[in-house]
Amino acid sequence: MLKEIKEMGPLRNSLHVVALLFALLMPFATGPDYSDTWDLFFGGILPATAPIIVIVIGLDIMMTSIWKSDAAADRVLQLNRVIRTHLIVGGILLAAWLAVFLPVLV
Repeated sequence: MLKEIKEMGPLRNSLHVVALLFALLMPFATGPDYSDTWDLFFGGILPATAPIIVIVIGLDIMMTSIWKSDAAADRVLQLNRVIRTHLIVGGILLAAWLAVFLPVLV
């Protein structure tokens, strides 16, 4: 499993770590109470950047699908793993964001 994670590359792994960290921190996102403390991060930066990270994950899924169309059989298996991991991590982040902000939006 560690080998598979290593094969995804440092940028994808960093993207996954940030997305999972944001998903874990999302329940602490509060209303727009901006100040010079950590409230700015939890009330402004976290809710604004979480959808951007989901979009970046979606763009990498698209590019991975394009690369998969011209790849060898063993590389296709690795790219399928990358897409599956992206879908899981992106889904977790999107669900965490929606759980916090859907009641506010409705």
